[in-house]
Amino acid sequence: MNGQILLLKYGAIDSLKSRTASVSITVTMNSQEESWKETKTFISGPGTLARVPSVLREHFPEVPVIVIADDNTWEAAGEKVDACLNAEGVATLEPLVFPGKPILHSDYEHVAKINKTLQGNDIIPVSVGSGTINDLVKRAAFESERRYLCVATAVSVDGYSSFGAAILRDGVKMTMDCPAPVAIVADTDVLKRAPYPMTAAGYADLASKITAGADWIVADFIGVDPIDTEAWKMVQKDLRLWLNSPAELKAGESEPFEKVFLGLTMSGLSMQYLRKSRPASGSEHLFSHIWEMENLEKNGEPVSHGFKVAIGTLMGTALAETIFAHDAADIDADEAVAKYPDWATREKQIRDRFGDTPISKSMTDECRAKHLAPTDLSIRIAFLKDNWDALRSKTLERLYPYAELCDRFKAADVPVRPEQINLTRERVCDTIVSAQMMRNRYTILDLAFELGWIEDCRNEILKSDLYLY
Repeated sequence: MNGQILLLKYGAIDSLKSRTASVSITVTMNSQEESWKETKTFISGPGTLARVPSVLREHFPEVPVIVIADDNTWEAAGEKVDACLNAEGVATLEPLVFPGKPILHSDYEHVAKINKTLQGNDIIPVSVGSGTINDLVKRAAFESERRYLCVATAVSVDGYSSFGAAILRDGVKMTMDCPAPVAIVADTDVLKRAPYPMTAAGYADLASKITAGADWIVADFIGVDPIDTEAWKMVQKDLRLWLNSPAELKAGESEPFEKVFLGLTMSGLSMQYLRKSRPASGSEHLFSHIWEMENLEKNGEPVSHGFKVAIGTLMGTALAETIFAHDAADIDADEAVAKYPDWATREKQIRDRFGDTPISKSMTDECRAKHLAPTDLSIRIAFLKDNWDALRSKTLERLYPYAELCDRFKAADVPVRPEQINLTRERVCDTIVSAQMMRNRYTILDLAFELGWIEDCRNEILKSDLYLY
């Protein structure tokens, strides 16, 4: 980018190229691919807020719009967007602006409020904000059977361009199906004015794709969730390039900032392409979801998604290193099968941990879907034992070593200790057990559970003098 406007119009990924020097991207299209039909226009560069009216006219001619923001994002960009729309003669309704304090949660009640505003008309919502505002509008637009336009205000998440929205409903954090925005406008002048902790959170969210990739390797290796080559390349091919300048990012240099934004954008597009979050979400996000449901706060404010994911990424890495410190000779199929609970016992374990709550019901459904019969578990353990060295090599090769990951996080001013986000080492380690129950998506957590090692790994990490300090 480097001062140039980045404009993408696409239907389906056919090839992907990134040029390091200019941090630019070229995407070619395959119009025959029907699954790729959500975001049609992506514009990024300085001063691009002024292009919002023309983008709206292109995709929604003669349709009134409403700007949706919170107090913070209204000040950052929403007021200017609304003024640009009015100056260009675009019909607008009174903006819907949520309070800026306390920090807005991605709670379904806010989706319902937006839906109420949209009912009975054909108005198009324009979300102005970062992760929470975008997810709320994304889901509300879907439920109101219309599309929307997104104006990004911070390099803090990968969700702008992703399929699905992370919403808290009935106490359960879930990724709810809904299409990505039809168009995204990201004014880099606005993005760079966002408070630096939001950029640091974006760096952490991008770094989480390291553990997400390792988890996908494990799932692919055992035949549970095969890697999609195109989606994999969109995230993993240049991931280390996008992450390679954390100190320069903290110093405010433009190129590292643009790399992180590009990486987050491509991560979102990969989820849009595959219609699920697997390319960009693994065990680290399951940790984050647990803490989200526990309403993790620091100094009375919710801890950012990126910072929760940072500690989850460190834990996913620590767990992988702990598991793969073992040799194939340490795998005992008979012991693993003996430790694996039958379904009645498993249901009780979930109830004991989460009580009689909607969360417990959700966990039970997810765990039931991935519960193995003893014969199937025996076959899987035998396969792992025979192929352990290959799996260990593939997985650890994808990860940053724990110490290096910590150094990168520190350089970018990303939390590396639980206390920095109001957790304790004990609580983080205990979340290993809860996070494994969270979702029917195979990760390093499931590998530990099926081997019968999850409790031992939790204790090893807790007693270690390397991890979470």
